[in-house]
Amino acid sequence: MSSPMKAFFFILAAGFLALAGLACDKYGVPGLSGHDVVATVGDTNITFSDWMLQMDLLRVFSPQPIDPDNADTAREVLQSLEDQDVVLSALRKANYSDPKFDEAMQKELVQADLQLRQIKDKLKKDQATVNRLEKNYKAAYTKMLLSQHFAAGLVDNVVVTEKDMKDSYDLFVMEAKKSGRQVPPYEKVRNQIKLRLQADKLLAQFQGGMKVDQKEEVIQKYLSTLSPSQQALAPSASAPPAVDSSK
Repeated sequence: MSSPMKAFFFILAAGFLALAGLACDKYGVPGLSGHDVVATVGDTNITFSDWMLQMDLLRVFSPQPIDPDNADTAREVLQSLEDQDVVLSALRKANYSDPKFDEAMQKELVQADLQLRQIKDKLKKDQATVNRLEKNYKAAYTKMLLSQHFAAGLVDNVVVTEKDMKDSYDLFVMEAKKSGRQVPPYEKVRNQIKLRLQADKLLAQFQGGMKVDQKEEVIQKYLSTLSPSQQALAPSASAPPAVDSSK
């Protein structure tokens, strides 16, 4: 089955709080700067700074828990940013415009500011994350919400057959049994499977012949600083110390 983060991108577009990006030379990883390119989507570069800004926004705004010390999660966050850029490229080609979006966006930003203030006192471990976001989250947040708004109007129109969904479910069952996981009944996860398949198809349409290329050598410099066992054998370590890139 496709990545849960991909489906989550479209679920948010349908009305949940958004996820989007972290600024940074802030994670202080040896051999990495915020300007290092970790992936390209067509002619657009995604930098380490963009990736980490995405991580920060998800950690604060996502209703799903985001573990920044887990390598699989970090990769999914990067993929969500790639998906976002694919949608934004399609949006530009379509010369998309919605007069109501600017007004709605201002309300979203006001609400986001309120949320940051409300959770600021509760986030002891993640105080540095909140401080970074207060300075520069709005541009990334606006871009993410715009791409979600555009995709949300189209994803429900993507046709997915019952056979497609059952085939995907059968694959999920097979993989789950290999790892000893419990399998929910088909009807319980049918809507989630449908949304994931619709998201895959829509993103494939948007992407067309556009090349998405991850810079594995650069990515590994960051992932190698995370727990090599991905926290399977030990408690998750705290994130690397923040460095203020504004100086």
